[in-house]
Amino acid sequence: MYGIAKGKRSDPEGVGPLRHTAKRDRHSEIVEQRARKSATYRKTFERTLHQIDLALLVREMREDAGLTQAELAKKVGTTQSVIARLEDAEYTGHSLTMLERIATACGVALKLHAKKKPNFDREVALV
Repeated sequence: MYGIAKGKRSDPEGVGPLRHTAKRDRHSEIVEQRARKSATYRKTFERTLHQIDLALLVREMREDAGLTQAELAKKVGTTQSVIARLEDAEYTGHSLTMLERIATACGVALKLHAKKKPNFDREVALV
């Protein structure tokens, strides 16, 4: 599977690894300060990271399969604009059904992992 959920995100511009800069360090400090002070901020920030993960997952599956957005759209029975929307980190309407269709078209196996503390941990293959 992809290392997206484990903090291995690509560069925001999609080119090369993340570069370590003073500006990025300052941003990290601000995020950490706000996260320590606000549970709402932590929850919103985490939700945003999940959205980024899903968008990157769709794009990486498509690119690894050597498909354009239009080609993938045709394979899954939708339009190129829908694929573009799914690859947009600000989009929040991902469905499990569409992710399964995309994974199948790209030759990728999906797994759903459900975890709840203290001792509930299940994984199911989807495609």
